[in-house]
Amino acid sequence: MMHNKKTEAGRAERLNLLRNVFPDIQRHLLNRPSGVGHDDLLDAASAAWTAVRLHKGNALHVCNPERDEKGLAVTIWY
Repeated sequence: MMHNKKTEAGRAERLNLLRNVFPDIQRHLLNRPSGVGHDDLLDAASAAWTAVRLHKGNALHVCNPERDEKGLAVTIWY
């Protein structure tokens, strides 16, 4: 990401990517509950997208992950 998520450019950048996965995301942004910021909703959508990719087995990670005591990869997934 090129822009901070709290800026208009950052929101637009994230929204453009998430529209491919969640076509109705703009509607959800407009109708979000009070107290829920644009960046909160976009963060949640990003986390949901990553969870689906992990479940399908096509998520990527940022490094060669170490394993914790349960054998889980300790890394950042996307």
